[in-house]
Order: sequence, then C-alpha cells, then structure tokens
Amino acid sequence: MTVRRYFSSPDGRWLIAVFALALVVRLLALAYVHPDPRDGRYDDSVWYDTTARHLAAGDGYAFDPTVWVAADGSRIYPDENELSPTALWPPGYPLTLAVVYALTGDSVSAGQLLNVLFGAATVALVFLIARRLFDRTAAVLAGVSLALLPSHVMFTTVLLSETYFGFLLAAALAIAVYGVLDPGMWSTRVRAQQAAPLLVVFGLGALMAFAGYVRGEFLAYGGVLALLVLWRLGRDAVLPLAALAAGAAIIIVPWTVRNAITMDELIVGTTGAGRVMYQGHNPETDGGPSLIATGQLEAQFADLPRKQLELESNKEGSRLAREWALDHPVEELRLIPKRLYRLFRSDESGVTWVQSNKPWLGAEGADKLIRLSSFAFFGLIAVALASARLWWRPRDPRFWAVFGIVPFYMLIFGVLFLGDPRYHYALYIPITVFASPGLAALWRLTVEQWRSVAGERSLMSILRTYGTPAP
Repeated sequence: MTVRRYFSSPDGRWLIAVFALALVVRLLALAYVHPDPRDGRYDDSVWYDTTARHLAAGDGYAFDPTVWVAADGSRIYPDENELSPTALWPPGYPLTLAVVYALTGDSVSAGQLLNVLFGAATVALVFLIARRLFDRTAAVLAGVSLALLPSHVMFTTVLLSETYFGFLLAAALAIAVYGVLDPGMWSTRVRAQQAAPLLVVFGLGALMAFAGYVRGEFLAYGGVLALLVLWRLGRDAVLPLAALAAGAAIIIVPWTVRNAITMDELIVGTTGAGRVMYQGHNPETDGGPSLIATGQLEAQFADLPRKQLELESNKEGSRLAREWALDHPVEELRLIPKRLYRLFRSDESGVTWVQSNKPWLGAEGADKLIRLSSFAFFGLIAVALASARLWWRPRDPRFWAVFGIVPFYMLIFGVLFLGDPRYHYALYIPITVFASPGLAALWRLTVEQWRSVAGERSLMSILRTYGTPAP
C-alpha cells in the first residue's frame, strides 16, 4: 500500500486524527505554560539548555559552572568560571537541541515546539503499535489516552529529555513490532541473510543505542531486544544479531572514543551513573533522590579540577554503592518496595517540573492537576490489569518487546538505582498500549447498551424528543 492510499484509509485517517489531537493539546499547553531554563531556576533543564548552546557555539560537550544559581540568585560554584569537558549526562538530547539552536539563534521557544512535535509523533507511533497488536478501536483509544494524559502533555513544555526519549522509544518499538520481530519479515530462512531486512535491524540497533544516550538506563534494553531476536530466529539469528550490534556500535563507539580522548577514561555510559547509584545505596538512603548524598560524595574531591572531580566521584560513588549493597543484603531487600513505591507513588512529575523553582501554576491549580494526572495514570493501569486476558500473549516476541519495558524499568529503578515518579515516564507507552483492549471492550459495551436502549435513533433525536409522550 502506498503512503497516499494508507492515509486515505480508515487507519490513516485515524492516525492523522490522533496526531492532530495530540498536537493541538500540546500547543495549547505550551501557550499557557512555557518554563524558561534561563530564568534563574535550578533544575535539569538548565543543563540541557546550556549544554546545547555551547554545542551550537562550537564549544564542545562542556560543563558550565557559571549558570548554576541558588534560589536567591547566588552562584553555586562561585570560584569556577571556565568550561570543562564532561560526560556527566547522556549527550543525545543536548546534541539534538543544539541543531535547533544553531538554526534558530538559541531559541528556547523553538526547542519547546520541537518537544511538542515529538510528543505528538509519540502519540501517532503508539497508535501504530497498538494497531499492529490489536484492532483499530484499541489503537484509536491508545492514541487518545496518551494524547490527553496530563503528565505526558506537561512534560512537553519543559526542556527535559523525557519527551524526546519517549518519541525514540516509541519509534524503536514500532520498528520492532512491524519489522524485526514480525513473522512476515522472516517468512523464509533466506530472508535472514538478505540485505534489506538486515538493514532494518541495523537501523533499529542504532536507534536503540541513541535512545540510550538520551536516557542512559535504556542502553541495557538492547540486550532484551537481542534475546527476542534470538527467540524469533533461533539458529538463523547470527547475522541479524550482528547487524543489531553493528548498529548500536556506530553510536556507542564514537562517544566512548570521545571520552577516552577528552575525559582520559574509557566511559561507555556517563560519569553521573556512580552518583545516582550512591544516592540509592548508602546508609542514609530512603530509596529516592538525594542532593545531600551527591554533595557529600563530591565534597571528598572538592580540591580537584572539575573534570577530575567528575571522574573520581563517579568511581567512588559506584564503589561505595556496591560495597554497601553487598554488606547490607537485608536492608537492600527492604529498600526495593520503598523504591518501587517512590517510582509509582503518583504521576506528579509533569506538573512538579513545570513548577520547579519558578512556578507557573498556583498551588491549588498544581494540586488539582497532579490529582487529575495521577487518576488518569492509575486508571489506565487498572484497566490494563483488569483486561489482561485480552492482551497477554506470552508466545509472541512482539508482545514482549513492548511489555518488557515495564519489568525492565521496575528492575532498573526499583533495584539498581532509585525510585522517583519522573522515572516511570517510559511506562506511559506500554500502559496506554495495553490498556487499549480494555478501553475498547468498554467502548463496545457502551455502544451495544446504547443501541439496545436507543434502537436506530440518534442521540440528538432522543434529546429532542425526551419527555414527549408516546403517541
């Protein structure tokens, strides 16, 4: 089917409709709420904005100590004024934002509009994923659910990596369920040796790795996908797995080489991983984020230059976290439910990051929006759990590619790192996808009940004649 014919089909028209709905909702949100990372706030958006500006200016991937200020406007690093090379956070989002800044003169509005586009495109991709796994009604309801999910909408207004990552994640899953893990792609054994399918697998490997350099924890999900390819193809998986690894390598190797040259260490991930691990594994931890723990860790190396401080605190944080976890196995087991509780305690993050340092919403309005967002989030989870028999397909690798996101993130943030509502952002995709069969069943039941009551009459006809005595 050609692209033109697809978009004139019912599926194509619904795809356009859910994308348009998501786009309009996010544009309206951005028109009302548009936090500026340059307004003196102290949050992650300052990092992404500043780093992207330096990349656009040709300064390289650098840490700028001059932009970090406290609530009273005083500098957090008053004695540091020079840029230093860094690998503190994944480079994917700053690199993408830098391209926009280079074209628009460092326009924050352009970056936020890019987020709007990525958020709407994610909704369209969720429609496609649900359409492949289920029927059209379920796909439409999956798209509409994500289009209107309050926290997903609010995140698009802030220059954070979540919205971009959600788009890359949805794109990777769509390629997996439509191509790499679809039985039709490997209908004969010889297909596993042909260039076209292998090129698709290669591209998926590169996309998965790049998504991992937008949100660092996702790098490990490539291993899950490799296992699913092995399951799908068995003995014929050698070349596809090699293509998957080669695709990932074209993203991972340049970053690793850059770090070896610029940071003087072979760093595949980031130098922030050790700090996050230490926050979740130390004598004072409650299972959640702790800037105090990070400060205590960095204080040990306060006399070192910024680059060395970054490297040493990463290594020391990793070492202390491992040792504490191994020496306190019972406490580690007790922390798992605490971390999971913090991961799922609410769906507040889209609102709280808008409110960070320079609030855009009043306290009462923010509380109401948090309650609405949490109600929608947990409501979708409840529908998904209640309708599990409609979507549970344990023998289908395509199912596991999407569903696997849930246990993966529970393991990463419930066991290895720390829990926070922000980190369940990736779960919006599988939750809306797997809630959609239940929503579709509810929709059909409602329609059937309506027809049994109304017969062939339309809603407007009934409203016009309501209360009129029968002849």
